[in-house]
Amino acid sequence: MNPDYLPPLGAALRRLGEYATRHEVNDATLAEIATDLDRARSLVVSAQGSGPGGRCVRHPYSTVAAAGLGGCFLCDSSPQRPARERPDDFVPGDVLRAVAEHGQEAAAERYGARAVALALAAAARHPTHQRPGAPARVGDTEGELT
Repeated sequence: MNPDYLPPLGAALRRLGEYATRHEVNDATLAEIATDLDRARSLVVSAQGSGPGGRCVRHPYSTVAAAGLGGCFLCDSSPQRPARERPDDFVPGDVLRAVAEHGQEAAAERYGARAVALALAAAARHPTHQRPGAPARVGDTEGELT
């Protein structure tokens, strides 16, 4: 069943229910009822076709998982690899040297992708926007008394 057709089908059925409260029924009203019935019938036929079963952006036609958080059977059942933890002795300068000498992929294998990303982000910051407690860069003389 395609759930995309449920809101317009509900609207068409509500419109048909409104005819029950009318006291005047003439040929024009019967023609409107016939048109609305045909529309509701075509929406039922369209809803019976296959369509997106879930609301997953990556897998719109996947099976809906009843117990899943996102409703997508594929996303909820896929094993998630935990992120590699940052070493305790993480020093951004060492990571940046490894990136410069061996490349980003080799540094990510050694220190982890998160450590490489943090080191590259720290290196890209302007010296005046350093986080509290972050060591000053070598050659940074801004703010020093001369």
